[in-house]
Amino acid sequence: MEGVRRIARAYYERASVDERNQVKDLFRKLDANGDGKISLVEFKKCVSSWLSHDRVFKKLDSNNDGSLGFSDALALYYMEKKVIKIFKCDGGCRELLFGPYFSCYQCLCNKFPQTFDLCPDFYRAGKFKHEHHLSSLLDDHSLLVMFISQGTTNELKTQAKGEMEELREIARCHYRAGSKEIQALANEFFKSMDSDGDGRVDLPEFLAFMRQEGYTQMRNRHFFKELDRDRNGSLDFWEVMTLYYIIKSGRPFCDWCGDFIPGLFFSCVECFKLGPESSFNLCRNCYRSTKCNHNHNGRADQFLDNYTLLEARRDSAPGVIFQNQVMR
Repeated sequence: MEGVRRIARAYYERASVDERNQVKDLFRKLDANGDGKISLVEFKKCVSSWLSHDRVFKKLDSNNDGSLGFSDALALYYMEKKVIKIFKCDGGCRELLFGPYFSCYQCLCNKFPQTFDLCPDFYRAGKFKHEHHLSSLLDDHSLLVMFISQGTTNELKTQAKGEMEELREIARCHYRAGSKEIQALANEFFKSMDSDGDGRVDLPEFLAFMRQEGYTQMRNRHFFKELDRDRNGSLDFWEVMTLYYIIKSGRPFCDWCGDFIPGLFFSCVECFKLGPESSFNLCRNCYRSTKCNHNHNGRADQFLDNYTLLEARRDSAPGVIFQNQVMR
């Protein structure tokens, strides 16, 4: 909490006269009886509901005397204004994270403003469930360093969105260039997902189909949202055709963080030699982080990007994308 106070003090000392007056007005408002300090009763009457708790008051009470002084009120002001962002632990304790904490990098990149954050105690105990690998949880300082080195969340989202658009266009081209028989098979795939025949695939239909067909990596809401281009909560024909292409072409999921890889990826050469079922692939973020400890008998593995792998195998017979069989 001391770090929050120091940040608040720094904001205040660099603030405009108007902003300083607003802080003083807040203090006077909270200090209902004008005794120069804020009691717990006064605190609970005026602050926002998400802060109006005994434990928050105790955290703010720097002198442990049962009241808040002006310096404590500074922290409260900037927390109320959301200038200083305070998250809650998602591990189960639901404590406000005033100090160091751990946050899921994958959630921050792909699901913001929805995040997954843990207090140090829950992270250390390991008693929590989360959809992403433990390596995606970084302390707040390391997370900031990673964003500085890899770009902002919006840039990463824009990049992934552009790669998904490319996949949609490729899927559309394959369908339109295919024979009537191949198009019929693709249409049958759509009908097999659209169980109620309403011309679209909603989330329950999607999850049921993924579970029935054993596509465990794809059976999650996040992947559904990636396919849902117009964000209307259901998949139309062309969005399902994108899924059809992804499955038929063997587009990978990252074997470390578990996310779908719409564009560039890196494959372990040793695993690649053993065939598609044995491949081990990393998204660019996991490959760049160097946290993956994948190896063969203690030997450091060589990873190549998908373009280099394709060049190495360019003399091999090309695979057929929309094959003459229904994927069921």
